[in-house]
Amino acid sequence: MIVKKFYGRTVEEVIKDIKENLGEDATLLLVQKVRKKGLRGFLGFKEIEITAAKEVNFEIQEKISPVSEDGIIPELPALCKIKKLLKEEEVDTDIINNVISSYIEATGGNRLKLQDLDTGILESLIKGLIKTENDSFKSGKIRSIFIGPPGAGKTTTILKLAAHYSIEESKSTAIITTDIYRSGAIEQLKVYSKMLDIPVEVAFNVRDFERIIRKFDSKDVILVDSAGRSKRDKEYVETLRKFIYTIPLQGLKVYLVVSIMDSSRYIKEVFENYKILYPNFIIVSKLDEATSFGNLINIPVLTDLPIAYVTTGQDIPGDIEVAKSNKLANFILKGNVDIK
Repeated sequence: MIVKKFYGRTVEEVIKDIKENLGEDATLLLVQKVRKKGLRGFLGFKEIEITAAKEVNFEIQEKISPVSEDGIIPELPALCKIKKLLKEEEVDTDIINNVISSYIEATGGNRLKLQDLDTGILESLIKGLIKTENDSFKSGKIRSIFIGPPGAGKTTTILKLAAHYSIEESKSTAIITTDIYRSGAIEQLKVYSKMLDIPVEVAFNVRDFERIIRKFDSKDVILVDSAGRSKRDKEYVETLRKFIYTIPLQGLKVYLVVSIMDSSRYIKEVFENYKILYPNFIIVSKLDEATSFGNLINIPVLTDLPIAYVTTGQDIPGDIEVAKSNKLANFILKGNVDIK
């Protein structure tokens, strides 16, 4: 069976193209509006995309009536179920449409196969979208800075990682904070660092930061906390850039910490503000508070960055895990479909 995508300004125009290329016996599988490719797409221009298949025994009709309001042929319940499941988990619409298109291609557009949902195919597609970093706890000296908006959980995440490195791996660990705006964050670091026997220093400016970096140079692990400021605070982001340039580049990791509770639109705005700092990885926090898990797909797709860790509670030590795509996919699919 042949499955192809066709594009045009109107449904009628695309259907005509389908008939000319696949013949009168072709059928519509999915109708949707998508961004045009290239500059016009960047400027917001859209076009009609129809996924069609050949060798299915029912006729195409030149009307949109066989297609439901969400662009899916109603006689194909597997696609309807995918749409409903991902929409309830608050996955971005464009990503949902791409998943559906990929599912159609994976089944070869076979109408019988599109009747019942193949959870194995769906799970594989979801896992493929959740990019993860598989070498998070690695050997050698570690130099990491944590950036992100206020309330994302940067300080708590740093303490979780510091506890892991010092207790589980017996690495000499130090913490530096550049967050001079919240006395509560500094006190939190000092209280836990005393419990963990980890030194903490406050850097009030770049010169302080340079001095402290040299002081802790012999440490296996240095974790740097930063203030959470408004996503529109360009001046502070520029200050952070100067701090980052001070850290020896070898082994430097820049983690963008975001909460799964935030909207994907907000997270995208945050990323746009912080991307001049060239983050390497994402940490997704507060999974224990989430009622939907679509951001586990939205975040790596929108940022094109792998998820390194997820946090699942407030306990220190504990409640932090290396991100694994199969486990994160299960957060989305569990309770909705039977995972194989």
